[in-house]
Amino acid sequence: MTVAPSSSTTGAPATRPAAAEFHAFSGSDDALARHLFALPRDLVERTLWALLLQSDDGAGVLIQERAAPGDSVARVHSWTGEDLGSLPARLLGLLPTATHQELRTTLLDHGDYADLGVVLCPPTPRGAFGHPLKLHTGAGVRAYVVAR
Repeated sequence: MTVAPSSSTTGAPATRPAAAEFHAFSGSDDALARHLFALPRDLVERTLWALLLQSDDGAGVLIQERAAPGDSVARVHSWTGEDLGSLPARLLGLLPTATHQELRTTLLDHGDYADLGVVLCPPTPRGAFGHPLKLHTGAGVRAYVVAR
């Protein structure tokens, strides 16, 4: 499932979508890796993105937030727990018109996050999502990505 604004450009240079995006996948960790790594590169170039993972191994949320669009570094927050609960549904309910602040608030209200500091932004979805996915193995993994 993917929720994103439709774009019909003909020969025009690509521009960043103004609306938030939400992608959802389920299956084995290998299948999820293929789906997540195939997401458009501009998704991880957004000012705010989050990866939510749920499996038999527990749940996790990784948030990257740039101070300004185009920054090469971003602050990263991480949450781990037993279950994502209603967080994916709450995020989806905000779309497609959610503001940066609405998404940020909804994500951070989910629990106590660890501030991992300011790091270089990964240039690709593989770089952004590969390591967190390794913590969730097996056949019943769910992954959600939201970006603004």
